[in-house]
Amino acid sequence: MPHPALAGFTEKVREIAGLRILDLGCGSGRHLVALAEKGYDVEGVDFSPEAVRIAKDWLESRELPGNAYVADIHEKLQTYKAAEFDAIIAINSLNFQTSDEFLKSIKEINRLLKTGGIVLLVVPSKNALILKPEVEQIFVNEEALRIALKDRLEILDLHVDEDKNYVVIARETKKS
Repeated sequence: MPHPALAGFTEKVREIAGLRILDLGCGSGRHLVALAEKGYDVEGVDFSPEAVRIAKDWLESRELPGNAYVADIHEKLQTYKAAEFDAIIAINSLNFQTSDEFLKSIKEINRLLKTGGIVLLVVPSKNALILKPEVEQIFVNEEALRIALKDRLEILDLHVDEDKNYVVIARETKKS
């Protein structure tokens, strides 16, 4: 099942024709498939070869366009051209890094989005359920999240989901 916030995200992007979406931390492809089924051109990146294989097989089995790549998200971000995507999703994937790396990732997301592009971020709050306690990760508060997005992304929606993650839908506003 896709994250519940995907419905709000697709509502914001539905009027963009030929939409190209990047899924950072695509895992086994649950969001790639859901978005490809809506007719979007999708691309995913994940560090797990097994997850990427599953995502590719799932897209292929449904005869859906799209692709997924095995790579470190933070390194892969730097290989894309500026303004290459209409939208980017990062659901529980950008928190597996330091605070400085998180800020760099936000800057890269801004660079990759076309003017007016939409981003869906899901990041754990300090009260979130810890899914992988053995893995180092960051947890944010609302103020820190707003500061990280300030001057780059206009927040269209910010709320806490049932797992106590911050869910943000934002629009690219400035290239910095």
